[in-house]
Amino acid sequence: AGLGTYGWDYCVNPEQLGTTGWDYCVDPMYASGIFKFGTVSGADFELGYHWTSFNCSIQAKINNEGYVALAHETDNMNSIPPHLDAEQSLNYFKVYWDGDGAYPSPANGCGKCRLNINADACICPTKVKDEIVFTAQPASAEDIISSLYIGAIPPDIAGPSGTFISQPCDGFTVHFPQTSNGVYTRETIFELNHPYHGTKLFLKNTKSTVYLEGWEHATTILEAEDALPGGPSVPNLVLANETNRNRFSGAGYMHFEGAGQGYLEWIVSVPENIDATISFRYEDSWETTNVVDILVNDNVISPEGTKLGSTGNWDYWMDSESFLVPLNSGDNTIQLKYSDPWTGPRVDYLKIEWPTIPSSYSFRNAPHFMSLSQDYNDEGEGETTARDAYYETDAVLDHYHYHPNTAPFICIRLIQRLGISNPSPGHIEACADAFRTGTYSSGGQIFGSGDYGSLEAVTAAITLEPEATSAVLDADPGYGRIREPFLQPIQVLRSLEAELVPLEHHFELWELFDRLDQEPHRFKTVFSHFLPEYIPDVGPTIVPGYVSPESMVVNMPSIIAQLNGLMSLVRYGISDCFVDDGMSLGFGTYPGNGNCLDDGSMQRASAFFSYIPEATTTAGLVQELNTLLCAGRLSQASQDKIVDAYDSYSPAYDEAGAKLRFAYQLVMSTPEFHTSTTVKEDTTKSRPGPSISSSDAGINDYKALIFLFLSGGVDSFSMLPPHTCEGDLYEKYVDIRGGLSNETDPGIALPKQNLLEIPTNNPEHVCSSVGLHQNLQFIDELYKREDAIFVTNIGLLQFPATKEDYRDTNVRLFAHNAMQLETMREDLEGEKYGTGVLGRMKDKLSEAGFACNAYSIAGSQISLLGSPGVASSPIALSSNGMQKFIPQYEASWWTDGDLTPDLTPYILRLNNATAVDSSFMAETWSAKVSNAIYQHKKLYDDLEGDTVTANFKDASGRKSQLCKQLEMTARLMATHESRNAERDFFHVGIGGWDLHSKVIEGLESRFDDVNHCLKAFVEEAEHLGLWNNTVLLQFSEFGRTLNPNSGPEGDGTGKGCDHAWGGNQFIIGGGLKGGQVLGQYPLDFTENGPLVLSRGRIIPTTVRTIFVDIFCMGLFDSMLLLKATNAYCFSFHIIFLLSHGMLFGLVYRLGWVFLQKIWITFSP
Repeated sequence: AGLGTYGWDYCVNPEQLGTTGWDYCVDPMYASGIFKFGTVSGADFELGYHWTSFNCSIQAKINNEGYVALAHETDNMNSIPPHLDAEQSLNYFKVYWDGDGAYPSPANGCGKCRLNINADACICPTKVKDEIVFTAQPASAEDIISSLYIGAIPPDIAGPSGTFISQPCDGFTVHFPQTSNGVYTRETIFELNHPYHGTKLFLKNTKSTVYLEGWEHATTILEAEDALPGGPSVPNLVLANETNRNRFSGAGYMHFEGAGQGYLEWIVSVPENIDATISFRYEDSWETTNVVDILVNDNVISPEGTKLGSTGNWDYWMDSESFLVPLNSGDNTIQLKYSDPWTGPRVDYLKIEWPTIPSSYSFRNAPHFMSLSQDYNDEGEGETTARDAYYETDAVLDHYHYHPNTAPFICIRLIQRLGISNPSPGHIEACADAFRTGTYSSGGQIFGSGDYGSLEAVTAAITLEPEATSAVLDADPGYGRIREPFLQPIQVLRSLEAELVPLEHHFELWELFDRLDQEPHRFKTVFSHFLPEYIPDVGPTIVPGYVSPESMVVNMPSIIAQLNGLMSLVRYGISDCFVDDGMSLGFGTYPGNGNCLDDGSMQRASAFFSYIPEATTTAGLVQELNTLLCAGRLSQASQDKIVDAYDSYSPAYDEAGAKLRFAYQLVMSTPEFHTSTTVKEDTTKSRPGPSISSSDAGINDYKALIFLFLSGGVDSFSMLPPHTCEGDLYEKYVDIRGGLSNETDPGIALPKQNLLEIPTNNPEHVCSSVGLHQNLQFIDELYKREDAIFVTNIGLLQFPATKEDYRDTNVRLFAHNAMQLETMREDLEGEKYGTGVLGRMKDKLSEAGFACNAYSIAGSQISLLGSPGVASSPIALSSNGMQKFIPQYEASWWTDGDLTPDLTPYILRLNNATAVDSSFMAETWSAKVSNAIYQHKKLYDDLEGDTVTANFKDASGRKSQLCKQLEMTARLMATHESRNAERDFFHVGIGGWDLHSKVIEGLESRFDDVNHCLKAFVEEAEHLGLWNNTVLLQFSEFGRTLNPNSGPEGDGTGKGCDHAWGGNQFIIGGGLKGGQVLGQYPLDFTENGPLVLSRGRIIPTTVRTIFVDIFCMGLFDSMLLLKATNAYCFSFHIIFLLSHGMLFGLVYRLGWVFLQKIWITFSP
């Protein structure tokens, strides 16, 4: 559009260039005067038009978060496309506000800008100003980089030789346009290599700033029917009940039918002389152009008359060309006069726009690649081209690639993977410098290509930097890492020279993912096998907060599987020889023949170790294996233990081979083999025995608490949307979700007929009933029998957050890893660093004398981690059942038995207690392996032969991952008496809820699974007589946006929703006084609502922390004082008391009032 100009000279007949042709400034589709975006067809010369004969401007739409969307304002756009309409556009982007970062928003009244109809954004006029930045030579290249953001065409391309005069400077070159005579102007170009990443840049000496303006007075609309008609033939008044037209404003309109020389006159009073912009809204569906005269105080504005083009269609109204006119203090007359005797236009109103005034708000003008003139067909007509999309994508990737945080981020991750879990700042800096410069120098050798991001240079910096090579650092307790479980079998196969047996061409390590939680090309989640910020659940790393990512997959099931697999490799090669009840415990599969004999024959193997040691003494052999398998880190104490064990071992036959295999297995059991660290043993201490808690005084009313984590962020407003509510809340829900999911152009709102309506039974709730997803029929059944509770708009909350201060929350909002971690910790104040919400409960109960245990059936989880030394460590179990630990394998048919002795005592001795200055990682591994052996023996015996009565299989006969986890949970609960357990905590969970696309279809299958598995679990708990002593809390890291995305298909189907905050959850248990919906929905789902951020991200109003602590209190037999984290931020009241002697429930009301001495006292 011709910004601020009329652009008449550009409205020409394309076939008669150079002539003025008013009627050619039209949409070629309709041959009318309406300017439209898209729907463009015709010959090539008709496409890609830019000009309109009317004024237009770009406005800024600013939401409460300071994000900006573009809005086009033009006089003759009959229907502004939604993506450019001030009222409809949601295409917000981040801008960098100048000064102190202040911006106008609905929350602060919008300043002099106007509030939009939905009251969720401010609409501001804009003025773009391009200013010169440097008027003299800059001090350095850094000054240029920090001040200039607009690129320039290289001088040798911008013009022929001599167009620019170049002046070399220190670190950069200045190119002056020849016409500037060496004076710095906005056209001056700076050429330099970026000081950080070395990329060649050409920058223009210009700063482009968007300044916001406002209006001193709101736009004035004067209806045509209120004007004074006059002239020889008076315009006709047409009222609403006299016409089928309905798109006009006011009570009617004035029609100049047969009103030649007629006019309309308005009286406009102003307090002082002022310039104002006037225009008229009119309709004329005839394909003709009418000419009218506009007079202000009897002065004709345009001698040639003002042309009103056809509006193109019946009942299509548009604005005329606008004019800036002077108004005098006092009364002014404005006339619209029509001279033609034929049918003239219909006039709706006179619009007067008052002068804009500057504001104090401004932001740096953002780059924009894609045209806003959209394509509407496959031929690509319009201006949204693939080329521009590629340019924008490249720019985004370049931004990430060259960002100063990229190099250290990548370096930290790579250093962690290649040897050090907690790299020093110096090591990270050296690696980042290598990434940035593309080179690394060591020992006189230069590595790298010299290009930014050279992986050769990065790898050299990681592996050759003194921190990676100095043996001195082995003495640092925080140095090194636990090795990934997958690396151990790979290393021994390489180091001990695995050799294929005859006729075999390859070997395969079988189903490692099910054994070790790790396998190439298979990941549990999109975040890989483990999280880089994971802190182990045992060992000395907890207190200082040292991370050990690999510890996340080092737990009892993986340790037992690792030891079984390594022993099987040594004794039988890659085979299926280790078998327990039909389950292969080795890393191989059946090769088709051979026996399982621990005699060195490797009859059943596809490959075996062929290494032949060179040492002639026991000590020499152990040292040789130390070099091969432990990189020389094996402590002298460990070497001495292995030497003593080796020398005292006397196999019945195959002495040399059996003793060598024995030595292999001993070395593979040491912490030095499983970590990249050294060990100092504490000979004055012994590692404690079994860490499973039990009560010798009898069982006190067993209770179980289950933490069900649905990872990825559940779209819980599809699980529990509003149904019958105040203020048309369901209709608002449908609107913000883009419409109903069963419509032709589907949104993601669920139709009422597809919901299970349940009463809230809560007079304080905004809804009398809510809807439950139809695939959760069993939870509906539990609710009806008062065994289920729903909580609306619950989430991580540190204080009663508002739109103004929510960013102060001590968590990275909307990020999976951060919010998953904090949901499991529930310690936003950081009072119990490194602990989880269930672990702190267990600590309190243990201190009160209860026998407590914590089990994760979903890998190692921080939710179960308590303070060091307070209670027993959490136990991780596999959902596939417990694999038998076979340190000594006995084949019943082989009379000579297994040559290898029982390795259990040797493993425990090699992993004895370490000194305080020994390696943290080694101590963590040794503690884990010792606990695993002790815990495994007890639990394996308890669970052996245990079965369930409920059917956890689906209709196809398959057990889902969730069903397997809940089945294992039920089996453990069934053993509580044999374990002498009084309080059990369980963590179960599944992923797959991050539905950025196809959310409707995705939730149907996932809720089916949840429904079936919970039904089977409850049936089993009831069979065991434990349902009234059980509660299950469902969690997810965050809710999802109410507003859907556009989906991946490009046709509006397959829509999903994105990361948000507050959501809904359920709690089930036989001990609940359920049948209630707690919490509260927002009263308004639009951004106008006080709790709703952009795209329907809701600020939660119910805090999880106190809720969970209340359930913890229900696990005590008597009420004890327990501090509830964040309790000082909220007031609440208890709405139901003990049921079955078990649990409390409550609703929170945001505020700052304390509730004291109502069953429990909460102190700040």
